Amino acid sequence: MKELYKQVKADAEALRFLVACEICGKKIYGEKIPLFCRGARTLARCKIGKANKLSQRAFNRAKANSTQLIALSFNQCRRCYRWVCDGCFDCTDPDGVCKTCSEKNDNTGEGGSPNG
Repeated sequence: MKELYKQVKADAEALRFLVACEICGKKIYGEKIPLFCRGARTLARCKIGKANKLSQRAFNRAKANSTQLIALSFNQCRRCYRWVCDGCFDCTDPDGVCKTCSEKNDNTGEGGSPNG
């Protein structure tokens, strides 16, 4: 979950937190950015962790809540450890891998295990 938290970005145009799928680029939006952080200068400071205490605390809480909300629409591949959207996750593979790893597995003719 820590890796997904690092991928959550603050979109200044939509004023929402978002994560884009690493395979297809589909954007999943989370919560709105708090009112304390919506100014251009304040938002830039919140992103790097240099805002005042009240704004930074509100930003961090909203980002953590957004990460939990976004995690419902993402799955972590057990082979390459990327976070991918539900559409790019291969539900039929018993190993729980993304479609890219599943296709690599099919092309190489390996069994179900990552070790071969």
